[in-house]
Amino acid sequence: MSRVWREIADPKKHSDFMSTANEGGIPIEKSRDNLIQKWVYLAKVCNFTFQFADINQVKEAKAYFEKKIHPSTRGNHPPYEHYWHPWYCKLPKGINKGIKRQKVLKALNSILKQWA
Repeated sequence: MSRVWREIADPKKHSDFMSTANEGGIPIEKSRDNLIQKWVYLAKVCNFTFQFADINQVKEAKAYFEKKIHPSTRGNHPPYEHYWHPWYCKLPKGINKGIKRQKVLKALNSILKQWA
């Protein structure tokens, strides 16, 4: 069973893995205004927790998981091996295939339905 929720962004607890190629991600910035809360969206699916810094990242992940066939990740990249992997190359093996892919899509649609 998948679970989706959101939390108030905390740089000590949350990282942005999608907008950077760094292995550990970059800390998510807090809201600059105390009256406006910045949210982090999370989905636990198939024993893996997805973490999104904003709704646009959820939409990007949904677009990725809607495709059944993905292009090769080989090509031009920086010379440092652990810095060039995009976010979708760091996913657990098999999560973008079959029934697991459908579960992920269902969770992402749930996030978009509730908070987009």
